[in-house]
Amino acid sequence: MDYVRYCLASNLRLRRSILQMSQEELAHLANLSPGFIANIETGRNFPSSKAILKLSSALKIEPWKLFLDPQKQDMFFTRDEVFQWLEDSRQRLLGFSPMLNEESNHPNSDRGDASSPQD
Repeated sequence: MDYVRYCLASNLRLRRSILQMSQEELAHLANLSPGFIANIETGRNFPSSKAILKLSSALKIEPWKLFLDPQKQDMFFTRDEVFQWLEDSRQRLLGFSPMLNEESNHPNSDRGDASSPQD
């Protein structure tokens, strides 16, 4: 496997594991086949630019990050990416997002729903 395929394959596996996502889930979100995902991760296939865009969108990252060297110390995770991964994990584990529930239960929340008293 050449260096570029190695980086892509490693980063796909890494990002999937961070998001606790199976190959099947990634395939579904990216509208690609699970076999194609498996072949990319083993270096047998290399995706088109269109498929790379689908994969990066499903993994919630910028496309260029799929080609970073996974052996380097700095993987360029943004604060928003880390926060989103934590929220996704919390939702997977708990079935809901405590942050969203706190906001909806806040007495001063301005939701504008029909149950609010109107002046």
